[in-house]
Amino acid sequence: MKKIILFAAILFICTFSINTMAQQNNNLVKDKNQWTGTTEQKIWGLMTIWSEVKFGFPYPEKLAQIEWDNKVREFIPQVIESDNMEAYYNVLMEFVALLNDSHTSITPPWGPFKPNFDMPPIELRILNDKFIITRVGESNETASENIYPGLEILEIDNNIPIQKYFQEKVLRYYSQTTKQADEALLGAYLFMGPAGEKIKLKVKDVDGSNRNIELSRNSICSNGQPFMYQFLINFFIANTIETKMLENDILYVNIPNFGNEQIASDFVQLIDNLDINGVNGMIIDVRYNMGGNSKICNKILGCLLNNEIKSTIMNFPNYSAANKAWGKETEWSKLSHSIKPRDEKKYLGPIMLLLGPTTGSSAEDFVIALKTDQRASTVGEKTSGGGGNGLHSMLPGGGDFTVSTFKSTYPDGTEYIGIGIKPDYEVQPTVKDIFENRDTILEKGIEVLLSK
Repeated sequence: MKKIILFAAILFICTFSINTMAQQNNNLVKDKNQWTGTTEQKIWGLMTIWSEVKFGFPYPEKLAQIEWDNKVREFIPQVIESDNMEAYYNVLMEFVALLNDSHTSITPPWGPFKPNFDMPPIELRILNDKFIITRVGESNETASENIYPGLEILEIDNNIPIQKYFQEKVLRYYSQTTKQADEALLGAYLFMGPAGEKIKLKVKDVDGSNRNIELSRNSICSNGQPFMYQFLINFFIANTIETKMLENDILYVNIPNFGNEQIASDFVQLIDNLDINGVNGMIIDVRYNMGGNSKICNKILGCLLNNEIKSTIMNFPNYSAANKAWGKETEWSKLSHSIKPRDEKKYLGPIMLLLGPTTGSSAEDFVIALKTDQRASTVGEKTSGGGGNGLHSMLPGGGDFTVSTFKSTYPDGTEYIGIGIKPDYEVQPTVKDIFENRDTILEKGIEVLLSK
């Protein structure tokens, strides 16, 4: 008993000491990263980004194209000249945006959006270089200004062409891996600014006439809820699948993300309770699914696969100073795993996947798996073409830098990063479709399923 008591006392003392040391280390890290604005600190943050990218970024061709080592020298004077933390982070974000990678980014200390910043309750999509409103939150202002889906935005404050404004105010600091992802995702930053401030816009109605409007940066709708882009709702808020039976006994399933375990559980329950003989086909909508956790994705795939298949392949560089001294090329590792059908009930009937430019990361893995097993056809638009897994580093003032650490390919080595997955049946909504609230991608999916 004494030994046990002595052991417990020692364990308590050790645990207390370890916890105390850990807290002290955390405090040291916080102190180290506390914003001071010194030249040394600002250069240290820039070089942290440079070094993590140089030795871990899995796209050496990009680094060669932009001359990464030379480019960092160009940014040293800019970070030195930045006279406050916001200006400093703008420089860092501009530097990282050169990499054009969806899993490589900077989150400033204040988060993805600045405090006390807001936007009008409208969702924007760029279609064929036209800035089209696709969703509108109900408010007195959107009603009085006659804002509706299908309205095109031509100019913003002081008659600046919207394309130029987007290039200078958004793409300069943010980037995805492909043009289609930039145009679908980054519109969320276009109208961000001081809350309550008015934005002057020149718009084009569907009848071809132009007019000027004003909107407040106030996302709160008439129901008291803040307006959000659909892909943000799907990624951060949605916690279950949406299902409904369409015409001709076609089951529609919307999988909003692969980041919530409940979504996988609900899908498994759907299959367990499904009358297989009463379903002529399944439409799975991942148009606004930006990804999440591969384990959750694979759990859903297990309900749909015929065969055990290989996952997408993760390719990552193994830097070796010795190999570099010997003049050898960088060695690469490949990593994949098996995805197995579940032993219990599965749905093995026809599947149609609905794709869009915000379909990304593990959602693209999901599409590739079903295509590899020849389980599904696809309809819609090219996916985002962005995959990877981020390595995090802390920056001065408490910001976060994330760099992608691997490049994904199909199991057979086919590349899709920076390209996107092209659907079997390409369909892009038109302005007329948006104005008439027609889902032509879903309509095409139903048509193809019925023909099969």
